[in-house]
Amino acid sequence: MKAQVKKRSTPADRSDEAGFTVLEVAMASVITMVSLTFLAGLFTLGIAQNRLVKQYTTTTALARQKLEELNAIERGDARLAVGGGLNVTGDPAATNYKDTVFVDPSTGTVSTTIPQGATPIYDRYWKIEADPQLATTYLISVRVVARQASLGRTAEETTLTTARGW
Repeated sequence: MKAQVKKRSTPADRSDEAGFTVLEVAMASVITMVSLTFLAGLFTLGIAQNRLVKQYTTTTALARQKLEELNAIERGDARLAVGGGLNVTGDPAATNYKDTVFVDPSTGTVSTTIPQGATPIYDRYWKIEADPQLATTYLISVRVVARQASLGRTAEETTLTTARGW
């Protein structure tokens, strides 16, 4: 029987061992850091876009709500008198054709009565005008403007118009 001789490892043998070099680990760390930086920027952009879309959705819903309210009014009601305006600057003749709306962020409840200490969030303006071609038809327009614009943008707003005839 032959005795087994233990072979000593040489530096050349050790170079075949598996593992990562310091350079490979450093490169992987740099790539990961750059990727995470871009992902953080995308996350911030996503939050801003989410707020923007929420504002546009809310302004559209508030405009639709007001149009439905005005369409439900009887023909002879004084609230359907021709007048109003859609300008934010405000026309003194249009004071009965605007309101300020508060939307409770926790419940989503819409109110034209602003709670104590709360900040109004939206302004609504509407205009009722006689259709120039049809004697028994009114054109009703509603504009809703957010008071708090998204960062670096103009205030989000929606304008809807409908025709109502009898």
